[in-house]
Amino acid sequence: MPSTILPSPKLNRILAALPVSEFARLEDDLEMVTLPLGKVLFNAGDSLEFVYFPTTCIVSLVFATENGSSAELAMTGNDGLVGIPLVLGGETTTHKVVVQGAGDAYRLRSEVIGWELDQGGTLQRLCLSYAQALMTQMAQSVVCNRHHAVDQQLCRWLLLSLDLMDGNQINMTQELIAGMLGVRREAVTEAAGKLQAAGLIQYRRGHITITDRPGLEARACECYGVVRSEYERLFHLLPANLPKSRHRPNPATLRQRAEARLQQSELPTPATPWDNERMLHELQVHQVELEMHNEELRHAYGEADALREKYADIYDFAPVGYFTLDAHGVILQLNLAGAILLGVKRSMHGRYRFAAAIKPESLLTFKNFHAEVLDNKCKRHCEIVLAATEQRPEAVVRIEAVPDESSRECRMVVIDITAEKEATRALLEREAYQRALLDNFPYMVWLKDEQSRYLAVNSPFAQNYGWSSVEAPIGQTDFDIVPPELAAAAHAEDLDILSSGKKVHVEQLVEKDGQQRWFETYKSPVVVGSQRVGTVGFSRDITVKKRLEEELRGLAATDSLTDLANRRHFLDHLEEAYAGLQRDPAQPVSVMMLDLDHFKSINDTLGHAAGDAMLRLFSGILRDELRKVDTAGRVGGDEFAVLMPKTDPAAAKVFAERIRNKVAKISITIEERQVTLTVSIGIAAMSAADAQASVVLEHADAALYLAKQEGRNRVASEAGEKAPAAPDSP
Repeated sequence: MPSTILPSPKLNRILAALPVSEFARLEDDLEMVTLPLGKVLFNAGDSLEFVYFPTTCIVSLVFATENGSSAELAMTGNDGLVGIPLVLGGETTTHKVVVQGAGDAYRLRSEVIGWELDQGGTLQRLCLSYAQALMTQMAQSVVCNRHHAVDQQLCRWLLLSLDLMDGNQINMTQELIAGMLGVRREAVTEAAGKLQAAGLIQYRRGHITITDRPGLEARACECYGVVRSEYERLFHLLPANLPKSRHRPNPATLRQRAEARLQQSELPTPATPWDNERMLHELQVHQVELEMHNEELRHAYGEADALREKYADIYDFAPVGYFTLDAHGVILQLNLAGAILLGVKRSMHGRYRFAAAIKPESLLTFKNFHAEVLDNKCKRHCEIVLAATEQRPEAVVRIEAVPDESSRECRMVVIDITAEKEATRALLEREAYQRALLDNFPYMVWLKDEQSRYLAVNSPFAQNYGWSSVEAPIGQTDFDIVPPELAAAAHAEDLDILSSGKKVHVEQLVEKDGQQRWFETYKSPVVVGSQRVGTVGFSRDITVKKRLEEELRGLAATDSLTDLANRRHFLDHLEEAYAGLQRDPAQPVSVMMLDLDHFKSINDTLGHAAGDAMLRLFSGILRDELRKVDTAGRVGGDEFAVLMPKTDPAAAKVFAERIRNKVAKISITIEERQVTLTVSIGIAAMSAADAQASVVLEHADAALYLAKQEGRNRVASEAGEKAPAAPDSP
């Protein structure tokens, strides 16, 4: 819906804040202009003829790079002015100023605003305060674009735009917003989609409607609040003690103002000699005033001559070269630094062509550059190489040039950037080496800032998460990459590293692609000076390594023939059971010793292969009967032991009889011979009073000996009396 607000300069907050007397001086010189969308008020390098006070329009300060990309430095609306360089004593702007929201503004000529600022009144105070607020906005924009996500940048931009207009609708395409923020259009599309999905905005064909401003403010980063606070402070400053207002001389409007005053007053016609004398007196006084005015002019000319000499010295001894060339490239004028740079005498101007100092490979570039400046009547810049002289080696220089008013002369500033180029080359080379090192590192490597946002990653990291480039995850956090529980744990770990300064090494089992995989991760703080500014880490998949370790542990603990625990591993379990019994003596623990009867004769008559087969058969029977809490091990050639926690000797005897009966029923044929197998078993109870864990094995072995003595294929419990000597037969 179009605005019905009547045009008025006081819609601008700076003009509205002026005292009545100051505003009255400006009112006649304020000129209202209507500015359409996309109107370019200034380009970089333009001389400023006007200062604009927006009332209903919004203006963006944009910086453009050589490759055509751009980014918004700040925006101005009815809370400020456009033309800050004039306020700060400059005459040209270093950036582009373009209308991003159509509307009205009032403008003042540069000489008028200059005079008003020299008076040191309220206008000067407000303009300087606004300059500070504008610099705050620029600085915060740089911080925001560098450290905050695109959706946070978009929230900040929408809120600042909303503050400068009526209503809740912003007419701006995503492409233009991307140009303002200096990001890809796809990033703005994604960010706008998130805000729309959250119910904060509605977007349709270049029209953005804010539906939930509080929600948008909550989603925005702190940058918006910082800028908003600075602008509010600007208009709550206490008024300064200002001098009384005085009339502003303005030769451009003097005749107009005099005519207006003449029409407002009726000059009397002299009617008497007295009137004639009075008129003569007035003319004489006016003559004296003119003479005094001439004295002031002479004084001003003297000051101008002194300033001219001063600036001539500045020109001559400036650290950069200044040149004026004619249409043929002949040097008409140059300063001392320029003469030293070319290795020529200043007296040679008018007889020396600038191209004579240029390396042949750069001649065509300079020729086209010189012609473009004069033919197109525009500011241009280029980089060329100067040939070596006796005083210096060849040098890379940057030239910025503008034509004179008639486009017959080319005025150039020439800056030696050889050292800068070399430093840039070295930096790029070092970055290339570092990137090659990171991308060829066999692990995933990353760098995060204090907020756990990714600053850099290597190729293995990007590939692991399915990104097409290493730039894709920049600015994101773990919450954008992995499940919330893993992201929360990683974020907490980062904060702990930053607060403690300690390095971290962890191994985690993570589900990836539907499989459980092990990852080993190292993290440490990044310290600049004495401040921790982020974290660095690398991670690798160690699933194969963990499996090998598991297999090695199994091999170290298992008898290779029977797949039961080996003697050492069984004794470790025995020690654990003994330690548990020391803590809780009421829990019974039983141990069995088992020995295959007449096993030696099987080896002697049928061979060791048959004996090994019998051992595997027996261990299989034993393993099938074990409970999960039981441990069985091979402790000798044909000797086995079973550890049974929470089992008294009576229950152990039931288990042993089951094993004995099952073994006794075995009958297998080996080399056409029928072979049977029996087992003798001895049982003992572990006691907390035992001197050591192995005592129970001695008791169980004594019971085993008793079972063999009684005829084998038996189960015997620990006896109170000393066991008889063992027989000679096995």
